[in-house]
Amino acid sequence: MKRTTLLLLLLCTANFISAQQNLGIRNSNYAGIQSTCLNPSAIADSKLKWDINVSSTNTVFDNTFLFIPRDSLHILGFKSIINDIIHQTQFFTHFDPQHPDKLYNVTLSNELLGPSFMINTSKRSAIGLITAARFYTNINDITGHFAQNAFAFLQQQDLWNKTFHDSTARLNTMGWLEYGVNYARVIYKNERNELKAGVTLKYLQGIAAAYFTNTNLNYNVTSAAQFTFANSSIDYGRTDYNTLLNPNGNQHFIHGNGLGANIGFIYLHFNSFSESDETNDGNENNYVYRIGVSLIDAGSINFNKYSAAYHLQADTANYTNWKLNHIYNNTQLDKTLSAVFYNNDSLKSLQADHFRMKLPAAISVQFDWNFYKNFFVNATIVKGFTHDDKQGVIRPDVYSLTPRYETRSFEVSVPFSLLYYGHLQPRLGVAARVGCFFFGGDALGGLLKLNDFEGADFYAGIHVFVTKKHKKLTLY
Repeated sequence: MKRTTLLLLLLCTANFISAQQNLGIRNSNYAGIQSTCLNPSAIADSKLKWDINVSSTNTVFDNTFLFIPRDSLHILGFKSIINDIIHQTQFFTHFDPQHPDKLYNVTLSNELLGPSFMINTSKRSAIGLITAARFYTNINDITGHFAQNAFAFLQQQDLWNKTFHDSTARLNTMGWLEYGVNYARVIYKNERNELKAGVTLKYLQGIAAAYFTNTNLNYNVTSAAQFTFANSSIDYGRTDYNTLLNPNGNQHFIHGNGLGANIGFIYLHFNSFSESDETNDGNENNYVYRIGVSLIDAGSINFNKYSAAYHLQADTANYTNWKLNHIYNNTQLDKTLSAVFYNNDSLKSLQADHFRMKLPAAISVQFDWNFYKNFFVNATIVKGFTHDDKQGVIRPDVYSLTPRYETRSFEVSVPFSLLYYGHLQPRLGVAARVGCFFFGGDALGGLLKLNDFEGADFYAGIHVFVTKKHKKLTLY
């Protein structure tokens, strides 16, 4: 467990609780308020009169460094995977001693969508309210030797007395609460065509964040208790995690505020004739095809409460007896690192008492084809922004193709997707909506023992809706 702990510590104590596209659910015509997370215009003139999301959650994790071998897994063995994480019993790394500079990546996100609702206020307009808690972590282009030294708690002797260089590693992690107001409207409609637009405006409260960037590290682990730096520098920032769980009762949960927005458009093409109720499960006529374009998660959070930004730089720096130094909080760690890099000056590294983090902004295109009765095929592209050299979490790129069967009371889909976060990862999933629940996952290979476990993607939730035509109460 110590090895994993130090790995996370050296990666700026990334919060591995954190959002993704829910490909099997959010493109559905019965997704309700969930659909606005992908395109805020979706709820206008939808099949639902109103919809209440009671609670839902989704999590995505994928990486190219750590793995659990397939032979050590159990089918849907969540408990054993958690035990492996806690006790460090089955994890291995992809570190290649012959190629120590090979780069690795990690992406992790989680979204808890709280009480939220939408209602069609007229034939052309709809409004919604969204509450959510979200977390993102990205580790990009970390060298194998850096990651392996952290994983081995600097105790892997065949990595001692070697000078390594890392100029690429970047970390961004952020957690926040968001409160969004959504408005969508049909702006043009005739017998065969419809165009609608929507916007979601969000107020954000930052909970915690950390980053490091501008990495230029030349380091050498000389023994079990000492490592050195030469001509090295790095910028980093973090909120004060100790204020979240202060045992003295002086907790500070919110560390910053910001604004965000989603905006989207959807065009639908219909047949010129009316289809029977039997053809469409008693609901309004299905379109022939639907095309959507959206900008999601534009915005940022200014962390200006119990937050700080630092710069470390030195021609030479020695960190001796580090195993004997007991560091109990992040402030003590900041001062210790400053003293190492600046000749015992524990305050010189401090640059500012605030920093700004950008949201995981992305452009998305969605195409939905109703090729036969209640059968659909959906293609969705989500292209995340990288923020260049600025701090901010990054949404992985997603390219997906999802066949789907849907009715008012039942739905099943099979998403096939490619996830790109510095590494292209193919994924196959399944999702279903039945009764009062929806559940699914977009990457089930590791959980089903089809391949080594390197990540997971799953989502589940419950919400209540009323369809327009029959005003029938439906749970899902």
